[in-house]
Amino acid sequence: MPDANAVAAIATLVGEVGEPAFPETFLGTLRTLAGTDFCSAFQAEEDGSLTYLFACGYHSTIPGFAERASLDYAHRYWQRDRVTRQVLNGGSGHPKVQVVRQAWNGIRDPEYRRDCYERAHVLERLTIYHADEPRIFASLYRTRESGPFPLAAVERIETIAPLLMAVVVKHVRLQGRPQTQPLHPPVHEIAGRLLQAGYALSGREAEVSAGLLLGRTHREISEKVGLALSSIVTYRQRAYRKLGVSDRRGLEALYEGISRN
Repeated sequence: MPDANAVAAIATLVGEVGEPAFPETFLGTLRTLAGTDFCSAFQAEEDGSLTYLFACGYHSTIPGFAERASLDYAHRYWQRDRVTRQVLNGGSGHPKVQVVRQAWNGIRDPEYRRDCYERAHVLERLTIYHADEPRIFASLYRTRESGPFPLAAVERIETIAPLLMAVVVKHVRLQGRPQTQPLHPPVHEIAGRLLQAGYALSGREAEVSAGLLLGRTHREISEKVGLALSSIVTYRQRAYRKLGVSDRRGLEALYEGISRN
């Protein structure tokens, strides 16, 4: 049975249903229940696509990792996730709510495993599936630093999974649209780190680089800073040349090194 802390956390979560703070409160509840580092939630659509609902959790060296990896999963890797697709397409003979535990090295697709797990040292995923309509699932993640989910935590999540999913489903229905909260350090903080790293970047070059690190497209950066798209490309090229990188992955690796210092 859930202890007093778990009951209090769930009560707080219920109070945030339909509110903007729900995703962060959901993560806080999962931390209490299972020591969760990150969480994400998605809805599988009838046409086979996946809608990103929200993601939470702060990574010390990869800005916006939870949100970025979740968006990549929805747009690129969802079709390769055999475990999730099998559970959601299990048919009427299976429970309405299921909990499935999966280790990072059990993911066969190397690109999906690298981008969503290895680069941030995500060790394990615990996913709660609502296989009935709406087909929503929420995943809990722990990193190498935290270690695998303790057995007691897994059992606690399994016990309370139907209630957790009922709350998430209610929240999504009340919202009527996905939540895409910014879950990363602000642009000026990332740009400031780049400016102080000794690469002689200009303010604009650092700002554009920060936008790229947050997973924004050139067009999104253009709209946010009020510059022409061609100018964004020029600043990116100058920044990459000064930083000695050739693409966004190289920029992420460099920034990860800067953040550790």
